[in-house]
Amino acid sequence: MFRNLTYLLLAIAAVVAGGLSYKLWQQPAEPKSALVYPQARNLQEFQLVDQHGQPTGREQLYQQWTLAFVGYTYCPDICPLTLAKLAGVQPELAAMVKEPLKVWFISVDPQRDSVEQLNNYVNYFQQPAVLGLTAGHDQLFPFVRQLGLMYALNSNAEGNYLVDHSASVVLINPQGQLVAMFKPEMAIGQVPVIDTEQLLADFPLVLAKLGY
Repeated sequence: MFRNLTYLLLAIAAVVAGGLSYKLWQQPAEPKSALVYPQARNLQEFQLVDQHGQPTGREQLYQQWTLAFVGYTYCPDICPLTLAKLAGVQPELAAMVKEPLKVWFISVDPQRDSVEQLNNYVNYFQQPAVLGLTAGHDQLFPFVRQLGLMYALNSNAEGNYLVDHSASVVLINPQGQLVAMFKPEMAIGQVPVIDTEQLLADFPLVLAKLGY
């Protein structure tokens, strides 16, 4: 009798373990360097100007995936490296989604980054999917904060000054909602920029967690 009870308990344990293993197997793997928000975050209306002088708002985010990051054209390291990496990997990322995938480079240095300056800078990377944008700080600051990013500069800055800003890249879905953030690779003595190999590995996992 006790032997039969032991067999029964072992069988039940095996079934439970099998069920748990199946559930774990069904769950998508976790991205290594990306944060996926539990709920998509709606963005409030904003008004930027793109590198062609055209007004750009929330409506321009619809019907496309958007990878966005902040910086400025006079940035000595993070911005050109990040933009070069995103421009280079854009075709591979775009192949993973049905809608177009764009890259937004949002300049937080409107004092120096005119429309012409932005246009020349972005065109250097020879990637039509990349768009440069800027605005006055009254529009930039709340929009950047909505994205979960930051920037800071001396209000009296003149001439050759630096701007502190985030190095992360955020993902906006075709409904214009903030859904994920890709974090830069952090290493002592190195510029914090995204790792393209890790981005390519994480991107499909992020999409899976989002249900795409």
